[in-house]
Amino acid sequence: MIKGLETKIMTKKRFSNAVEELVVTKKLTYLDAITYIVEERSMDYENVKKLLTESLHAKLEAEVTKARLITTEQGNILPI
Repeated sequence: MIKGLETKIMTKKRFSNAVEELVVTKKLTYLDAITYIVEERSMDYENVKKLLTESLHAKLEAEVTKARLITTEQGNILPI
């Protein structure tokens, strides 16, 4: 099990560490890693916004922009 996924209360730091660990160890994208954690812990997706650190938000935004899932500046922004 990923260190940050145990039954402890999920903080920004634990969430960020768990996402980064999944990205490195399982070669997941940031979006997939976040989805994995939310599903694994049966969390509400609406709570993810509160758990994103600035750096994690920036990495996620860059990833989804590159994949053309969102546009920035001129159009849509990441809603979380």
